[in-house]
Amino acid sequence: MPDNDEDIDTIKKLHNKYFDLLSDNNMDELAILFSYPSAFKGFLNEIDIASDREDLKRVYEKLVSSAPQSDLDANITTSTELKNSIPYKLRDDSYVIVMEYSQYKEDKSELFTGRACYLFTRSDDDWKISGVF
Repeated sequence: MPDNDEDIDTIKKLHNKYFDLLSDNNMDELAILFSYPSAFKGFLNEIDIASDREDLKRVYEKLVSSAPQSDLDANITTSTELKNSIPYKLRDDSYVIVMEYSQYKEDKSELFTGRACYLFTRSDDDWKISGVF
C-alpha cells in the first residue's frame, strides 16, 4: 500500500492544529477536528468515548486532570516538546501518528516523557481525529 503524500500532509497539518488548539485550551475549535464517536485513553485508567462535541469537553477535562502536571502548583508553567511524529498508513481511509514527547517544568526539569498515538480516519473526503491513546 503506497502512502499518499497529500493525505499525509493533510494529517500532519490536522495534528499540528490539534496541538495549537489544545495549548490554547480552545475546546470549541478542538472539537471540530474530531469525528464521533472518538476513543481516548491517555492517563485515564479506562478507555473513554466522546459521543459528540460537548462530550469531548468532558473527556478532556478528565484527561487534563489525570496528566502528570495536574499535581503541580497552579503558578508553575510547563512546556511540551514534540519529538518524533511518524504517520503510518493503516488503510486508504485511516492513518495513525505515533508521537514522542516530553513535558518540562519552567526550570527545564523533565516532568514526563512518553508516546501518544492518534488515529485519523477519512469520511466523505474529510480527515478527522477519531482516537487519542
